[in-house]
Amino acid sequence: MSRYSKEEWQQFISDQLTEAKRIEMEDHLYTCDRCLEIYMELMEEHAASLPSPSRFSISADEIIAQVRQEPHQQQEKVGQKLLHYGIAAAITITLLSSGIFQSIANAAVGASISEKRPSYAEQLMNKTISLLDCIQLSQKEEPHRR
Repeated sequence: MSRYSKEEWQQFISDQLTEAKRIEMEDHLYTCDRCLEIYMELMEEHAASLPSPSRFSISADEIIAQVRQEPHQQQEKVGQKLLHYGIAAAITITLLSSGIFQSIANAAVGASISEKRPSYAEQLMNKTISLLDCIQLSQKEEPHRR
């Protein structure tokens, strides 16, 4: 197991290493007591130069206020969604009762009826059936000729 020098741990603390190297050194801290000791000594030495956590902390009152606002905001979102669904349903019912969808459907059906041609598969099937009918008819006539 290789150990890291104080300079490397100093770079680790000041965040001057690549992400891969940081992960490697962090994993090493879990297994090497000596390196952990060096790391803790350096952290104590540089504690004054590191940012104070109190500057970044949020007061408990602010957190409680945020938590209390979240359910109210969620209720507003649910209310807005229901309002939008209600408006959409009302518009749909209005359009259905006015018959606009029926006229659109009739126009589409009328266009498809006027342009309806048998598909190639249907034409092929019709020709095959005609051919089979001819063969069957010729087989019925053959016994009479003999």
